[in-house]
Formats: sequence, structure tokens, C-alpha cells
Amino acid sequence: MQALSTPAIVLHRTRYSDSYSIYQLYTREAGAVGVLVPERRQRRQPIRELLRPLAEVELILKKQSRGELYKIQEARGLCLHHSLQTHPAKGAQAIFLSEFLYRILRTPSPEPELYHFISHSLQLWEGLEQGVANFHLSFLIQLLEYFGLTPELPEEPCLGRFFDLSELRFVPSPGAYRLSPEEYAAVPALLRMSYERLYGYPLNRLQRARILDLLLDYYRLHLHHFPPLKCLPILRQLATTSPPPAPIPVDED
Repeated sequence: MQALSTPAIVLHRTRYSDSYSIYQLYTREAGAVGVLVPERRQRRQPIRELLRPLAEVELILKKQSRGELYKIQEARGLCLHHSLQTHPAKGAQAIFLSEFLYRILRTPSPEPELYHFISHSLQLWEGLEQGVANFHLSFLIQLLEYFGLTPELPEEPCLGRFFDLSELRFVPSPGAYRLSPEEYAAVPALLRMSYERLYGYPLNRLQRARILDLLLDYYRLHLHHFPPLKCLPILRQLATTSPPPAPIPVDED
């Protein structure tokens, strides 16, 4: 079977057995793939050291004779994002973004433009110094375009009504997944949040949490296979206490 050569972004790790873990990767040439990686606890393992959360690596993969999993024949680092190991905000964002992308990037088919956007965003994030706390919000907003989800906002004024995130129209009463007139007034500016202007949005922790919740609600309303994220309590705790960044989460089951 022919080997697959591709750059890939590390998204998630699941314990498969005492001897192996499965790493979920998003690749440029094959979309989402699972890779079987041996667990060797008694000695250093260079491949596993490359497979850190959101690291971009160049791989040569060979599919197993049975099933859909691959094994790694060769690997080298492209962009390992070392700053997330020392920057608390980036470490918290890495935990969130790795699970978020793992949950929505499940198609085993190539989408080069989407891969390029994610790769470019993560490279820019590595060197980012201003507005770091807003990066994950801008990323989720810009990612909407690649899923065909960028909302077309009504031209009519609010007039005290509430904006429904599911139907993308104004309604007369409040409810779940509906923005207040004050919240809706901020939407046009938020949709223009580019990486170059992150520092221009002086949001506090509660405002960021509210915007993130609304963005996740919007994704969930329009991508019906998108489940709740396990990492949100961790992200909120890290945003409050700012401890050293945690390693990539592992599912034991």
C-alpha cells in the first residue's frame, strides 16, 4: 500500500491499550486521520515528543492492513509552538482549540484551503504578543467562513428586539440562543476581529466567556454533530488562575 506524505496538525490523543495510543490528526492531503503510536514509557520517544497539542509536523504514513488507522514511518517537526509551554494564556487556548478542532474536523477528505487557514493561524499565534487573550475568539469567528456559516446580518435595526442565533432574524421576546439588543449591537464589530487588531478589543474575562459561549452555541446550532466540549471548565479555571499550561488531554476509554 502506497505511503501518504503530508503535513499534519495534532488534535487529540486517546489511550487505545497499554501498548498504544491513537492520535487524531488533521492532514493537508487526507483530512482527518487516526494514527497508532506505541507507548514506550521506559525510554525517550522522539515521535511522541513531536506530537504535542496543535503542533504541525511533516509525516510519512502507512495505512494498516486492516481498519482505517495509520502508522508513522517518518516524522519531523514543522512548527511545534513552543510558546504554549511557557505562556499561560496560550496553554489554555491550546487545550480548548485542540478539542474544538478535533470535534469539528472529522471528515477524511482533503480541504487544502481550510488546512492552510488553520496552519497560518497557528503560526501567527506562536509569535503573537499583543491581544493574545482574544486569539481563540478571532479564530472561531474567521473559521465560520470555511464551514459556510458566516452570518448574513439583517439590515433592519434592532428596535428593542432580540436576535435569534438559529434563525438569524429578530424576534420580539428573549429566549435561549437569542441575543439582547445590547449584545447584538456588538456583533458587527466582533465579526471584523482580525488577528492584526486583537489588541483593539479590550474585553474582560466575563465578556470573553460570554462571547465564547455564544460562538459555541452558534456552531452547535448549525453543525448538528458538534457535541459539548469537555475542556470548557479547564479553560475557565486557567483563565482565572493562570497556572502553567497543561499537556494534551487524554481519553482513557
